[in-house]
Amino acid sequence: MFVARLRLVNFRSYADATVEFAPGLNVIVGPNASGKTNLLEGAFFALRAASPRTVKEEKAVRWGASFARAEATVMVRGGEGSHTLTVAYAPGQGKQARVDGVEVASFDELRRQGSVLIFVPESLLLVKGSPARRRAHLDAFATGIDPAYEAGLRDLNVVLKQRNAHLWRVREGAPADSLDAWDRQLARVALTFEERRRAVVARLAGRYREFAAALAPEAGEFSLSLVSQLDSLGAAAEDDVVAALLSRRAGEIGRGVSGFGPHRDDLRFAEEGSPAPGAGGGPRDLRIFGSQGEQRAAVLALLLAERAVAAEVTGDVGTLLLDDVMSELDDARRRLLVGALTAGGQAIITTTNRLYFAADELARARVIELGAQDEQEPDDEPPPGSLADRERAGHHAPEASVEEPPDDG
Repeated sequence: MFVARLRLVNFRSYADATVEFAPGLNVIVGPNASGKTNLLEGAFFALRAASPRTVKEEKAVRWGASFARAEATVMVRGGEGSHTLTVAYAPGQGKQARVDGVEVASFDELRRQGSVLIFVPESLLLVKGSPARRRAHLDAFATGIDPAYEAGLRDLNVVLKQRNAHLWRVREGAPADSLDAWDRQLARVALTFEERRRAVVARLAGRYREFAAALAPEAGEFSLSLVSQLDSLGAAAEDDVVAALLSRRAGEIGRGVSGFGPHRDDLRFAEEGSPAPGAGGGPRDLRIFGSQGEQRAAVLALLLAERAVAAEVTGDVGTLLLDDVMSELDDARRRLLVGALTAGGQAIITTTNRLYFAADELARARVIELGAQDEQEPDDEPPPGSLADRERAGHHAPEASVEEPPDDG
């Protein structure tokens, strides 16, 4: 899948604008405040019915307008036709999505049209932000390539809701041993799902290591790993998880929330062989000790790894949207990034300076020039999660962090 055409009506700084894209590399050139970020946000909004920049969707509506609409024409590779995806939003009326003019029953129908990944300044929160944000991003990616992962996550979500409800009943006077059956069910579902999640992270980790080493400001060996409470149990069996739940029962009853399980997992971005101060020789956690350049490279490497894995699994390379990523890379790393982007699939990348690209790269790309305008920027905290997975925006993979207490750290 690739985006052939995008039309934005009353979206951010655009009253009514249409842009056509090529299936390979597209370079959008313009000064600051020319609408470059808004254009990428609009493309993502049309493809996912969610903004990667804000949960307050009324901010996407052009000042003085009563609605916003983003419409993308996507082409299916191999000459199998095209589809038109339209998402409209009106404050007070909500959001509506259509595929080829037919209203969809679920925003998931947009996701099934093809994959899209995006990097905007807020994307750095994937490294710097909360574990819940990283889990949501991972889950959104994994559910897009593996229906069994989505089913397992949904099962875990259901069990957590039911167990949390029973914790409240025990807190209000029901016998504590009535939780035994729920502990057993959570242990069974958690182990099955965790195995699938580990497999996804392991597959991503190999490609991530390759891209992170190429893009990081300083040479090094970088890793992506899953951090799970189940790690403390070793080669966990069902009885081990049940025992762990029993040992935490009093505290969970007091809070009325399940605090142990895969819904507390995290992703760790680290540099191996470069211990952090006080880490006792362990790897340097980029969330805490990474420079902004390293954190930026980590997010880019994750997106490239996801695109590569998705292509291996589904055959769909999809579309990658990158906002102003060239300015903080040196020339050698710019060439490596462009090489990765042109190896296959569509990439739409914004820049203030066309000189960040070599002449032969621009010759092979579709170059789109933008003039100055007043670009509307979000002024609130962006939503957690993948940038493709937003419960509050109305489109989400089933998230297994229902009613959880705040994550540590």
